[in-house]
Amino acid sequence: MALIHNSRQSNYRNPYGAVPCETPVLLRCDYLKTDSAPVLNFRYEAHFLCRDFSFKASEIISGDEKFTAQYELSSSVFTEPGLYFYWFSAKNGERTKEYQITVFEKDLAVPDWFLNTIIYQIFPDRFNKADDDRAVLKPNSFMYSDWNDLPVYVKDSEHRIIKWEFFGGNLKGIQEKIPYIKILGADTVYINPVFEARSNHRYDTADYHKIDSLLGGDEAFEELVDNMKKEKVHIVLDGVFNHTGKCSKYFSNCKEPNSPYADWYTFNEDGTYDCWWGIDDLPAVNKNCKSFAEFAADSEDSVVRYWSRKGIDGWRLDVADEISDVLLQKIRSAAEKEIKEPVVIGEVWENASNKISYGQRKMYFTKPELHTHTNYVFRDSLLAFLNGTSSGYDLAEVFETIKETYPRQNFLAQVNMTGSHDVERLMTMMLNITKCDRRLARDLIKCYSLIQFTAAGVPLVYYGDETCLEGGKDPDNRRTYPWGKEDKEMIEWFSELARMRRNNSTFIYGDAQYFGESDGNIFAMIRKPAENQNGKTYVTICDRFGRGRTFIEENLCKIAEKVEILREKSYIIDREAAGYGLLASFE
Repeated sequence: MALIHNSRQSNYRNPYGAVPCETPVLLRCDYLKTDSAPVLNFRYEAHFLCRDFSFKASEIISGDEKFTAQYELSSSVFTEPGLYFYWFSAKNGERTKEYQITVFEKDLAVPDWFLNTIIYQIFPDRFNKADDDRAVLKPNSFMYSDWNDLPVYVKDSEHRIIKWEFFGGNLKGIQEKIPYIKILGADTVYINPVFEARSNHRYDTADYHKIDSLLGGDEAFEELVDNMKKEKVHIVLDGVFNHTGKCSKYFSNCKEPNSPYADWYTFNEDGTYDCWWGIDDLPAVNKNCKSFAEFAADSEDSVVRYWSRKGIDGWRLDVADEISDVLLQKIRSAAEKEIKEPVVIGEVWENASNKISYGQRKMYFTKPELHTHTNYVFRDSLLAFLNGTSSGYDLAEVFETIKETYPRQNFLAQVNMTGSHDVERLMTMMLNITKCDRRLARDLIKCYSLIQFTAAGVPLVYYGDETCLEGGKDPDNRRTYPWGKEDKEMIEWFSELARMRRNNSTFIYGDAQYFGESDGNIFAMIRKPAENQNGKTYVTICDRFGRGRTFIEENLCKIAEKVEILREKSYIIDREAAGYGLLASFE
């Protein structure tokens, strides 16, 4: 290839990665002496905007066998937040691949408390059931008599749910288990929806200003928040602003004369209406509806401001990619009016720096919208490596791409999950990999979590994953927590990882490098102290075949020889994931 450019090397691109608006950037491209200098091409994208422009080289540097074209891009080039895709092209038609420069508004930041936290996610109906006279059973539903039963849906011949089933987990039950959550090492609890709804998952909101009666109502919520504050545990609520419930007060009354909800929904001539993914229980809200934006975030008594005043610390936004950028900005602004340092987490399943949704280039990290997102890319990519469908090289490339395209503050805040209410349980995935060998599956969870807790980002543990709770697809992934039957050794493993991460700033703020080794069957990750910080350098290394400590240490030494900061330094093993992985610290 005649044109050579590497966006990850400082001699080709400086500075590395995402940059604030008005940052000068230096780009270089090597080309053959027999050719003319390439043209630097740009395509700027933001919202629905798209425009192209180009530059000629500002300087030509002569080398022994090649020329280097240099492009000095002044601060006036990157004045607007958004994505700047660039490539080099020659007269003969050759061109490089496209590269991304993420440009974000100045002074965007993530709360420091969030970078230092560990999250525990709770599906409230299935976590813990406490005696609470305030918890009222819903009509046309039933309660399981045995907490340990497996969840099932009651459906008709057209696969519609005709009767919702509950186990009765409630907010007082969560309150009773705050000591357990703290023992686990978590100090933030993200709770799936708690507002009044018909279903057990409560993503079909019926009343945004009431806590569900089966959870204990508003009084139980206020008690939970008060107790969490006393115990210094943060609380994040699930905000569902893309759709409401079919049986909600909003949808039920939207066709009434002078209804304040008349423009919230879109009806078709045949009487059908827009709904989320074709599920008619979840009528979709018009994305650009001003009255809904006022209701959700704009007014003083909006949903976000009302509950933010109650003492919560942030919001997780359901299907954030289906919410308009304007509303996302209003939600964050509303939270900031009531909470000193709120966090806004978006449900985004892909690389959140360059997401396109309904033809719109999203602005999550380039404007004040999301602080972070649920990082399914981390989970899916790591599991693909462990199950053999991708290599260590592939995994390293995925992680490096995220590092290159995310602003640093968002890179350090990405929420790296064991799982969630929408995916198969981690233990079930590991049992599939190990052909139902439970011992090896537990060892693989240790390896997975070792990477999770030492990687850049904030760890999230989905309730029960720490005790190897199994579960297939929904609703099986929402089984009850097995109180009295816990895997205490695994719980202690997660607790130790939490303590280790909390006591070491390198895992929170440190730089990251990624490696694929040994024909792609070994993955390694280096974390070194951030600039102006002291501390050890750590290497997390994983062999997906579990060939044991000796084999892994041999590969660790091979990697150390390639990396200048590790070369000729001694190391100690801090954690061992039963033959699948090691964490080593270098003095």
